[in-house]
Amino acid sequence: MEEVPGLAGQIPSLASFPDSKVRASLPSAEWEACLESWLVSIEVRLRMQDKDFAKFKFSQKASGVDFLVSVLRPVRDEGLASSKSQKERLLLKRAYMLLRRLLLATDVPFDYDLEKLLHILCLGSSAFAPVADWKATLKGLWKRNKAQLTTAMDAWKKVASAQLSGKPQQSSLGDIYRGINALLKVSPETGLTLMTGSDYLETLMEAYSSAQFTIQKLLTEHIYYCFRSLMSDGLSHGSLLLDHLYHMKSEADRTAKSKPSQPTLLSSLVCNTSFLRHLAADNSIASGKRGQSLIDGLTNYRQNTAHLHPPVASRRRKVSKGKAKAEVHTDIHIHKASQVSQVHELFPDLPNHYILRLLDHFHDDTEAVIAALLEPELLPADLRDPGSADGPSVDIDGPAHDLAPHSTPPLPPQRRNVFDGDDFDNLRISSKHLHRGRKEITIINDTEDEHARRKAAIMTALAAFDSDDDERDDTYDVADVGGTVDSTLDTDSRPRAERTLDQNPHEESLYRAWKNNQELFPRDSTTRASKMRQDLKRETAMSDEQIEGWAIMLKKDAKMQEQLEKKYSMSQSFRGNQTAFAATRWQGDTAEDSEEGENSGGGRRMGQAQIRGNRTWGRGRGGSTAGPGGEAATQAARRRKEQGRGRGGANHSRREGRARKMGRGMAGPAS
Repeated sequence: MEEVPGLAGQIPSLASFPDSKVRASLPSAEWEACLESWLVSIEVRLRMQDKDFAKFKFSQKASGVDFLVSVLRPVRDEGLASSKSQKERLLLKRAYMLLRRLLLATDVPFDYDLEKLLHILCLGSSAFAPVADWKATLKGLWKRNKAQLTTAMDAWKKVASAQLSGKPQQSSLGDIYRGINALLKVSPETGLTLMTGSDYLETLMEAYSSAQFTIQKLLTEHIYYCFRSLMSDGLSHGSLLLDHLYHMKSEADRTAKSKPSQPTLLSSLVCNTSFLRHLAADNSIASGKRGQSLIDGLTNYRQNTAHLHPPVASRRRKVSKGKAKAEVHTDIHIHKASQVSQVHELFPDLPNHYILRLLDHFHDDTEAVIAALLEPELLPADLRDPGSADGPSVDIDGPAHDLAPHSTPPLPPQRRNVFDGDDFDNLRISSKHLHRGRKEITIINDTEDEHARRKAAIMTALAAFDSDDDERDDTYDVADVGGTVDSTLDTDSRPRAERTLDQNPHEESLYRAWKNNQELFPRDSTTRASKMRQDLKRETAMSDEQIEGWAIMLKKDAKMQEQLEKKYSMSQSFRGNQTAFAATRWQGDTAEDSEEGENSGGGRRMGQAQIRGNRTWGRGRGGSTAGPGGEAATQAARRRKEQGRGRGGANHSRREGRARKMGRGMAGPAS
């Protein structure tokens, strides 16, 4: 900027910046003119020469201090909102440049009320904390005017201590400490001035024990920034910090003995902030023996008092799942957008959210909204001012004639069931039918009698069973029935691997040939043409492929080899059992029996031995009832069986005969 000389005594004062309500009531054209006027006035002050600008004093209205306070106060409350217009953001930038020049370029910048000066510094720190140059500005200000700033901070310390000692109001203390905490963040010199001496620290510790939760939070933040100021680069005062911490630790230990459940300022500092982590990371403090012992003591103290400061809420950031409340400008219905566009054709200056409020008030009746806007006195008091209707802006794309009006969408379906309209639904039910809590229910078990009857029947059947009756009734044996036997039923209890050995009738021949000479089973033309292979093929009536395949399977199955070894290696040796026995019962040779025995070839004679398990004769005298029906022996055996049945004794007479025989043998010799 080019400097403008000789204007210090001719520049008028700057008008104060209005609040939000006044700004909303002004038309846009007038507000733009006001912004343009402020920009030009500030630019004139910035273009002045240094010698002329140094003639300004904070007490003069022409310097613009009152304007800066009025600009920075809404910025502190509302923040640097991105919704501000380009001219408003440019005005904030020019205001920062004017404040910086007033602090650094005037000859006597503190010919002003020190309380107001500190107030404007706190406002500037709240508004311009993100600006990197603001911290350097405050550092240069302390370097240039340390005496005046120290006097201002001492005065503020006295005022704050007086309010903390009495019964302060929460609102007044909140305003005081929010501003000074913002200044402490960017100005370590301010914190050093506050921590010089121990009177102010003792006042903070006493006030914390009797303050409300909101004030306790502000005091914890305040002492945190004060101690962090003593640890800043270029301004390290480790010994002063350790003295304060030891003093606070001794007071906290004394309080813990008398009131163990009362939180202290030190417990809040180490539990609710990251101060202990920063203290351990400071090499100038942690490297010394005194500092390390203090860090260990504070770590143990934090563990012992952590239950006094439970976390208010989890600090872990929640992942957004897209379940937030729908925004109006993104999910506005097309029917609603058409209605807003119709109103905009007649009233283009009205904001969209104001029209939406009117539509909600008049139940989406566009004609009623237009009629109410033509006669504003008919509107309610809260809907007459368009600027008072705060809400998100709604972007409507396209003119009204491009959007055909649609009917109101139908209501969502209501849930119904079969109990709608009953006595309980219409609240006509008696209170006797209602029960709250658990209710004893007596269940009548009708199945107990049936269970008892079944159990009695089973016990009766077991009592009728004779355990001494071990004689098996063979009347209906398969060998004697002579009927058709169902061969599909598997009655063999042997393992399947053992039963498969009997399926091949030539298994013994094959196994003995394989046992004697395994060279008989290779798969080549020479072996197949040998005499031994030809003899084996004639004996078993099997082809070369079948013989060789059997040998391959046997060679792979060691278990089958073991079974065949047991089966055929001991077949010719004595195994300790009697294989044949001679008959001891006398039988007369009748003509009929002789004829039947000769014809059947299976009859038995006196002294003739028979092999067990190889009987071919029947259970009677010659012939079998299961033999061919055309043979005489079979017919005779069947006749004898029928005669035995006719006597009524069946085969049980053998048991009686055995009893008589045993009785004669046990009676002793005859006299």
